[in-house]
Amino acid sequence: MFNTLLKELRAKNGLTQGQLAKAAGVSPGNVGDWESGKSKPGYNALASLARIFDVSADYLLELTPEKKSDPPTELRDLDEIKASQGLTCDGLPLSEDEVDLVAMYRLLPPSHREELFDLVYFKYKRHVEEKKESIYSTYFCESDDEESGPAGSREARDGTA
Repeated sequence: MFNTLLKELRAKNGLTQGQLAKAAGVSPGNVGDWESGKSKPGYNALASLARIFDVSADYLLELTPEKKSDPPTELRDLDEIKASQGLTCDGLPLSEDEVDLVAMYRLLPPSHREELFDLVYFKYKRHVEEKKESIYSTYFCESDDEESGPAGSREARDGTA
């Protein structure tokens, strides 16, 4: 029952009815009525209680047995693996910069994520396909071969370029 669950959550968090009422923005009488089963909280109060106790509204309404802060079993297992091994990519641990990049990426809206992904893919593809195919490398490639680039061509040497 909601009233029993509310009493347990309040006691577990070391709150008095008055403290809970103040945090939820209701009167202490409301909390007393909820805990005695005389009434139930409205939408706004229910949302406040969920935030205060860090649980889902479904949990407060007894629609789900899990609290909001309890990740599903498969995620808990993944978290344990990450904690024991650290964050990795291709078997190597991520640097602090890489971890920060992942965190910032996750905070972006989907349209910005797509744009960033496209940019990184472009940079990666260009790197993998060798910069030699780039016109930039024709002019600025540091090479021992003096013949490279337009000035090294036969036409340029002969003055016909």
